Amino acid sequence: MRTQYAGSLGCEVTVAGKLLVILAFVAAAPLGISTVTALGTYEGELDSNLDELHRRTAGYGARATGSTLDTAQRTIGGLARTIPWSGLSDEERHGGLLLIYEQLDDVAIVSLLDANGEGVGRAVHALPGTTTTHPTTSLDTLAAFGPMLPPASRGRGWTVGDPFHPPGQRAPLVPMTFPIVGSDGSTWTLAIGLSLRGACDELAATSPAGVTTRLVDTRGTTLCGSAAVADAFTAAAPLAQGWRVIAEQPRDLAYASLRRIRRQNFFWVGVAVLGAIAAGLILTQAIRRPLRKLTAGAEALARGDLSHRVAMPTMDELGALGNSFDKMADELEKKDSEIRTWNEDLQRKVDARTAELKAAQDQLLQSKKLGAMAALGAGIAHEINNPLAGVLGMTQVLLARAKASDQLDERTVRSLTTIEREALRVRDIVERMSALAQESVRDGTRVDLATVVDSVAATRADRFASAHVQVERVFASGVPRVIGNAAQLEHAISQLVDNSIKAMSPAGGRLRLAIRSIEGELVAIDIEDTGRGIPPDLIDKIFEPFFTTKDDWRGVGLGLALAHRIVEVHQGRIRASSTVGTGTTMTVTLPAARQGAHLT
Repeated sequence: MRTQYAGSLGCEVTVAGKLLVILAFVAAAPLGISTVTALGTYEGELDSNLDELHRRTAGYGARATGSTLDTAQRTIGGLARTIPWSGLSDEERHGGLLLIYEQLDDVAIVSLLDANGEGVGRAVHALPGTTTTHPTTSLDTLAAFGPMLPPASRGRGWTVGDPFHPPGQRAPLVPMTFPIVGSDGSTWTLAIGLSLRGACDELAATSPAGVTTRLVDTRGTTLCGSAAVADAFTAAAPLAQGWRVIAEQPRDLAYASLRRIRRQNFFWVGVAVLGAIAAGLILTQAIRRPLRKLTAGAEALARGDLSHRVAMPTMDELGALGNSFDKMADELEKKDSEIRTWNEDLQRKVDARTAELKAAQDQLLQSKKLGAMAALGAGIAHEINNPLAGVLGMTQVLLARAKASDQLDERTVRSLTTIEREALRVRDIVERMSALAQESVRDGTRVDLATVVDSVAATRADRFASAHVQVERVFASGVPRVIGNAAQLEHAISQLVDNSIKAMSPAGGRLRLAIRSIEGELVAIDIEDTGRGIPPDLIDKIFEPFFTTKDDWRGVGLGLALAHRIVEVHQGRIRASSTVGTGTTMTVTLPAARQGAHLT
């Protein structure tokens, strides 16, 4: 035994010396190189992230400010063109100005000017001290407002002047003019003073911590937000009016985390080097313990005690031997754990596959329902079309005769008009039922869904405004096209959008139209509203023909069924999710054109 331990002591000196050198080198060199490399990488990533943060902040501010002006243009311009100003009395014109004034809370002044620039009637504004949601306007501000007005132009539709900051108001005022038709066909001007308080509040509220955002006009004057910051990260986003939204952050504040990390890293490099030296000295003194543990472990194995562990803390040759000993025992314990883990994974996969099969079965059942209904509808439509055409034609002939008669019978005209309207409604139902029987895409081409969604939104701009619906479009970049018929897809999306508008009536709400790519293979369209929602027990029935959850029974209940059919013949899938009182999301998923994928 003495000879054995003498040999062990010789081994101890050799291993301890190597450990001391290796630990010091391994702790100092790699950690130092890693620290310098990581700091360089982090600084580069930080610069990139800061640049992206400021560009996004400025871009969002520009879109928010532009949206404020566009909303004012659409709302006020559309309303102004519908009012026959030249045929109104002074009181009626003043009522028209009041109606425009109440459209937006940020409107501060509304006035009407004739072709010579003279005021027509009284301007609408709120004096200081008045209780109102609109910005108040002093007489001095009203006097300064006139010279700031830009000339109205019929060709442009509306004109935005240079903003100015009235005394006593926290936000600048933007003069806007809209040309309208006045008396004798002359051009009058509808002048609007729009406060930027909402846009300024939005810039302040959406700025990330440490980032200041300001709105600057064409002259470089700050309209709202803090003053310019010296030595700062800066990003700017332009607006159509020539204004800019600038996002800034002081470099000292932006690099604070980098300096803190640099100090911490160098501190821990020093600690690691000192710790490595101390660990080497401790290991030199404690090398006898691993030898004794290995001897005891070997004796235990000789006795058949397989549960024995040497628990070697060192990483040298003796530690590796001790760890190998413990790993042999650990493998037996791991087998049982691996079997349990494998069973759990298998169960999760079975559950996931079961859910997929159920979803596929539900989709197939829905398709069969629509197919059966389509076949029935096509047969009924064929039988109804001919007699319906006769009824509609005779009604229109009788209606034309009744209107042309010298002795006009109003009761007969109303009855014939009702018959004609209801016959047209029956024809519309028949055409929709015929459309359900479509089995393939007509004239399929490569379709850009962003263009389709933009077209749907554009054609319903007036409905959005009248229903108080705010539309948000979120189109991801790099979304592939799909193969299909653009008109059919637009009709399907229109049905879904119309359904959302009705669900949010009459209080209004927010409609989110999003397009995204799913791994480059599929394209998804999300139509999300904040309407009253659909109860869970009805969510599976909404795509059935003639089913509706709306209180308005003027529809025929075929809109969602037809949308489902159109998506189905495009090899796609439509899915609805809803929460009562919160809103509903309709998701249309179609295969990308470049992959030729199909949903089953």
